[in-house]
Amino acid sequence: MKKQKNSFFNKKFKLIQLIIVCLVVAALSAGLTYVLTTGGIGSKQYFDDAKSYVEIEKIINENYIGDVDEDTLFNAAASAMVRSIDDKWSYYMSPEEYASYKLTSSNEYAGIGISVKQNDDGNFEILSVDSGTPAETAGLTSGQLIVSVDGQAVADMTLSEVQELIRSKLNKDFPMVVSDSKGNEVSVTVACEIIYKDPISSRMLDGNIGYIKIDNFEAGSSEGAISAIEKLVAEGATSFIFDVRNNPGGLLSELVSLLDYLLPDGDLFVSVDKQGNETVKTSDKICLSSKMAVLVNANTYSAAEFFAAALQEYDWATIVGEHTTGKARSQITIELSNGGAVHISTHKYLTPNRVDLAENGGIKPDIEAVNTNEDPQVQLNAAIKALK
Repeated sequence: MKKQKNSFFNKKFKLIQLIIVCLVVAALSAGLTYVLTTGGIGSKQYFDDAKSYVEIEKIINENYIGDVDEDTLFNAAASAMVRSIDDKWSYYMSPEEYASYKLTSSNEYAGIGISVKQNDDGNFEILSVDSGTPAETAGLTSGQLIVSVDGQAVADMTLSEVQELIRSKLNKDFPMVVSDSKGNEVSVTVACEIIYKDPISSRMLDGNIGYIKIDNFEAGSSEGAISAIEKLVAEGATSFIFDVRNNPGGLLSELVSLLDYLLPDGDLFVSVDKQGNETVKTSDKICLSSKMAVLVNANTYSAAEFFAAALQEYDWATIVGEHTTGKARSQITIELSNGGAVHISTHKYLTPNRVDLAENGGIKPDIEAVNTNEDPQVQLNAAIKALK
């Protein structure tokens, strides 16, 4: 009899537990449904869109006769969504692309230290080998053609696929087969490492003209440019040429830091948000009063373009070269839960004189000059002449 009583109470207790669990699950489900459909962590539209995406993915997985990679599906959908806003400066990055982007923003990259192009014959030709890199140590030279990477032939790959294949070997030694112009093949062992690429190079030209090439305005560029200026001044430079041709821009902080060093007190950069609010970056009175010229071309944009525009508007430098791009939108990068990111335009920016370079169509050089195959120094010579 005692056993029956205990059994009865055990069953009753379990029943009460089951009821409590059901009530908790029901409450959580109701709460989650409310949050998803009323805007707590996303509106009903977001919930419906996510549901539709899952439905489409399910249809593909259950019906498509071929093989399906779910990561590829998601990355394609995310990329297409950002592209649909029709802003060429906004884009989605997969986790792998975002990891590479973060390195680039630090003037670092995963690689072996070569620049490569796909030539007219479809071969991957080494254009240059950076000094002090694994590629130089392995004996690679410009003009060689890449045949295979770690046993994988590259003949049917795209340039980006070859680059990604090399990056995938990070912190590893691997064999690479290359051939010379006569088709003679050789296998070398090379290491893929994190390589720092200095964005600043400089030298003294005839006439005590300091020449400074700024490859980008990513991390360290301002400090490097200022150091180069001061070194050239110590060597006797009395004027300067800043070369920002093919410079894709970079960080606002680096741009403002260098402009502040060069220009007198006044506005340097104006940023305007979605609501029309202005944020203005200014300079102090300390400046560099030497004569200056800035080299630009059609691939000068973003921070590089505004560098030239600010110096032009202050009448601080002569702008030499070709009409620039006209990029006047700044972006932020928002990391996603999957390790990828969205790089999206959030502000428009204006020159010190409140000119929108996007609407204005870029910068018109003070002296227009175009390099030719016969004379690739036309622009540089025009800048030298302007300073003299």
